[in-house]
Amino acid sequence: MKVLVIGAAGQLGTDVVAALDGHDIDAPSHNRLDVTGENSVFSYIEQAQPDAVINTSAYHNVPLCEEHPEEAFKVNAVGARNLARACRAQNAKLVHVSTDYVFDGKKGAPYTEDDEARPLMVYGASKLAGEHLALAEWEQGTYIARTTGLFGKNPCRAKPGGRNFVETMLHLAATRDEVKVVDDQRSCPTYTPDLARQLAALIEGDLEPGIYHCVTPEGGSWYDFARLIFE
Repeated sequence: MKVLVIGAAGQLGTDVVAALDGHDIDAPSHNRLDVTGENSVFSYIEQAQPDAVINTSAYHNVPLCEEHPEEAFKVNAVGARNLARACRAQNAKLVHVSTDYVFDGKKGAPYTEDDEARPLMVYGASKLAGEHLALAEWEQGTYIARTTGLFGKNPCRAKPGGRNFVETMLHLAATRDEVKVVDDQRSCPTYTPDLARQLAALIEGDLEPGIYHCVTPEGGSWYDFARLIFE
C-alpha cells in the first residue's frame, strides 16, 4: 500500500512512518506539499496516487491560535478540506488527526464519539471545522482520529524544553526548585508510538469511516501524570 504521511518530521509523524514499515511511504516536506494550497494538494496527490493519506500536520500552538485565528483555520480547517477533496478524486483513504479540544471539558466523564462537540478556543473550533469539512467532502473515505496529550520517545527539537508535557516537566524539574501542576484537569496522555499503530490500523483494516477516539485507555489529572514522570 502506498501511504502519504503529511507532517512526517513531527513528533507523531515520525512514529507513524515507523508504524507503517513494509508500506510504500511518501513523506513530503512542507515545502513540497502545503495543505493550505488547494492546487498544490491536488497536483501532488494526483501525481503520487497514494492509497491512503495520514495527516498529522496542524497549527496546534493554542495561544498562537487565539492570536492568529485566520492562520489556524487556514491550516486546520481549509487544509483538511483540501486533502479530503483530493483524496476523493483519487479514491484514497484519509486519516485526519484531531483533538479533544473540540469538547468543552464539562462532561465530568470520558467523552465518546457520539458526544456533542463544543470547543471553547480557536484551536478546538478550527479543528472541529476541519472534521466537518473533511467528512462533508469525503465521508465514504475519511477517518477522524481524535487524540490528546501526546508525548513520544523522540525529543521534540522545535524549542528548548520540548513541546510535550513529559519534556516540559523534565525541563522544569531541572531548572526549578518547585514545579506546580494543576490537579483539577484530566486527560488521557497518549504515547505517540501507540497512536501511530492505531492510525495504521485505520487504513489497514476494514473499519467504517467516521470519527474515532484514539487515546490511552485510562487517564488522570496532569498532577498525577507529573508524579509518574518524576517517579
